[in-house]
Amino acid sequence: MKTVENQLAVNDENNSVISYKVDEYVNRYSLCVKVTTESILSLASVVNEAKTNLTTKEFKIFRNEINADKSKDSYIKKLIIIAKNAARLNPLSDKLPASYTTLYSITQLSDEEFTRLCNDNILSSSLTAKQLSIYTEKKLSKNTNDFQLIINFSKLSDSDKYLAFTEIKNICDKFKIELNSNVQSAFQGKIQKLSDLTQNLVEDAEVIEDSSINSDLATV
Repeated sequence: MKTVENQLAVNDENNSVISYKVDEYVNRYSLCVKVTTESILSLASVVNEAKTNLTTKEFKIFRNEINADKSKDSYIKKLIIIAKNAARLNPLSDKLPASYTTLYSITQLSDEEFTRLCNDNILSSSLTAKQLSIYTEKKLSKNTNDFQLIINFSKLSDSDKYLAFTEIKNICDKFKIELNSNVQSAFQGKIQKLSDLTQNLVEDAEVIEDSSINSDLATV
């Protein structure tokens, strides 16, 4: 093998020359290729270091050497994000699954969601990305057809607000649509009062109707 200062000559499809730096990262990556959580975290660290310390050209050669060409951009990006969240993941490595996809999903949790995940004690080697969805179910994905509808009641009178709110709630209940109301407490109180008033009017009407019927029967 012909060597040049700071470089290692190798034969590849482009007959390019790979530097010792690239070769070092390739060797370190190869040593980590085992299906364990710690190895995935180590792989992520190696890839992130290579991305940081190598030139664009060198990093491309590195990726070719580890069989992670452009078709595996998503894999490389996820490993880099995992590495950047090492402070969150490394202390829990013995409780995490050996799946880079699930590890990546954990990095996407907010601090509040991550704290809730830890408090619920469901972290285990069998945890899946699908199971994590309950902690992110309120987030809208850019790749789904979900959408939010915001309705402003500010131009309506209190009585019309009640009617509109009631109709919308009935529709949401019928079609099982999640209704996240941002109604102020004062308005909520008025809605409740109007609801009670409506119920009382209905009950009074029923009483009057019953009394009328009884009176007619008595006359007969």
